[in-house]
Amino acid sequence: LAHLLSEPNLSFQEFERQIEEMSLKDDRVVLAQSVQCDLMSRSPVLVWRNSTRIRLIQAFRNAYEAPDDRLLSGEPLICDGIELPMKHRKKRIDLEARGLIKGAQCVYLGDGRKPGFSRLHVIGAEDPQVSAASIIKIEAPDQEEPFIPFAAHMGAAFVHGSACTIHKAQGSQWKNVQVFAPDLFVAAKMGREEAGIQLWKRLAYVAITRAIDKLFWVKAYKLARPTTPLHTDDLRSQISNELTLEPIE
Repeated sequence: LAHLLSEPNLSFQEFERQIEEMSLKDDRVVLAQSVQCDLMSRSPVLVWRNSTRIRLIQAFRNAYEAPDDRLLSGEPLICDGIELPMKHRKKRIDLEARGLIKGAQCVYLGDGRKPGFSRLHVIGAEDPQVSAASIIKIEAPDQEEPFIPFAAHMGAAFVHGSACTIHKAQGSQWKNVQVFAPDLFVAAKMGREEAGIQLWKRLAYVAITRAIDKLFWVKAYKLARPTTPLHTDDLRSQISNELTLEPIE
C-alpha cells in the first residue's frame, strides 16, 4: 500500500479501492466502518486535523462514561515532553531513563500518593511503572482551555492518547493502527501539495507505516461502543519495581 502512493496519478478514491481489495485477501488490512473504542485504549486513532482529534477523544471518554473532573484507570496518555528548568537536569534524566520522553505511550493507573502525582505504565519501558509529578491536559470541543486533572508545578506533561495527529505520530509505531480516512479525504479535496507531493499521500504514507501488525482504514465518522470496560489487567503482569520521582522543590 505504501508503494502505491508513489504513483503520480493515483487518486484518493483509487487508493481506497485498493485498500478494499487488499482487505479481502490479507487479514492484516481491515476496511472498517467505524472507529473501535477497544483499540483506542492502547493505540491512538491517527487523524489529520486537530479538531478531529479532540472530538474523537471526547467521544472515547463519553463511551466509557469518564467523568469530566478526573481520569479513569486505564485511560491512554501520550507524553508531551518534560517541563523542567535546566537546574533540575537530574530529574529530567530520571524521567527520560524510565521512558518518559516526548511521544511515549502511557496508561494511567491511578492517583499518586502525593497531590499532582499520577501512577503510570510506560508502554515498552524496561521498568514500566512510574509515579511522577504530572501535568495532564484533556482538551474538549468548543473549550479554549483544556481540563487539567493533574497540575504539578513542574514534571512530565501529557495529552490524551486515544487519538493523535499523523504529524505527531511520526517516529512511533503500534501493533494495531486505525487511520481516520475522512480526514485524508478532506486533504485530498483541498488539493494541497508539500514539496511537490499531494498532501493526502504524505499523510497516508506516514499513517499506514505506523502499523506493525494490522492496519484499520476507517471510512466513516462512527464510533463502535466498547466491548469491555477500561482495564489494566494486561499491564500488571509486566510491572517490576516502582520508581517514585520525588516532588521538585
